[in-house]
Amino acid sequence: MHLQQLTCLSRRQATAIAAGFFALLTHGAAGAASVSYYLDQSNTEGTWPDGVPYVRVDVFDSLAYAGDIEFLVTPLASLTVSAGTNFGIQAFGFNSNFTRTGANIIDPTGWSAGSGNLDGFGSYEVREAGNGSNRQNPLAFRITGITGDTPLDYAVAGSGGAQGTYYFATHVAGMTVGPGSAYFGGNAVVPVPAAVWLLGSALGALGWLRRHAR
Repeated sequence: MHLQQLTCLSRRQATAIAAGFFALLTHGAAGAASVSYYLDQSNTEGTWPDGVPYVRVDVFDSLAYAGDIEFLVTPLASLTVSAGTNFGIQAFGFNSNFTRTGANIIDPTGWSAGSGNLDGFGSYEVREAGNGSNRQNPLAFRITGITGDTPLDYAVAGSGGAQGTYYFATHVAGMTVGPGSAYFGGNAVVPVPAAVWLLGSALGALGWLRRHAR
């Protein structure tokens, strides 16, 4: 559409175009608050140096279970490139602003939750763990039965870590390089998707179109 045509649009047409663009950008994202972080610190820097995203942690309002909070912990290409036949997450630690019991955590089959240490990344109020024959890739679990919690209530730093203090830490095993396993921690915020910046441009375009459609 040429600039001359844009300036001839009616206010209703301009609004409809921008609204359609808005719907396209936000399709599938509405209705669920979420936070996402990279675990980019390693306890085995010789094989997996610090500063590389190794694992992504997504914490979000559940759409399938109203009122629950879901976790999705996903090893990234920097680890999966060397994945062996029994590759996956064996333990994951996090904290929260709420008191919970085991009944509030819905684990994968064969996994259990308790407090514990994750090597040099310190102690965590909740340590999700399985055994070597039940590693998860990705790891998915949810928090249920806690009133008023949000994803940000689970982005709380651990304590006592010689490697640093971070929101999350995990043990990943089954790699075919180096020692074959390592602990990773971090709280590096995942960058905002480009679509969000485009959304801002769309809203600005809507204002321009409405001014020139009068």
